[in-house]
Amino acid sequence: MQFSVVLQLAGLIALSAFGTMLLAVGAFGSGGLCLAGATWWFWRLYRTND
Repeated sequence: MQFSVVLQLAGLIALSAFGTMLLAVGAFGSGGLCLAGATWWFWRLYRTND
């Protein structure tokens, strides 16, 4: 696995964790946007490595 992919996965996990934390404290708009961004980023990363 390339180093750039590992860095992107680490960023993706951090963004997902941040979005989940925001949802847990009631910031549904920001948390939802973070999770939507993480989902899009994961989809792009997955399609690139296909």
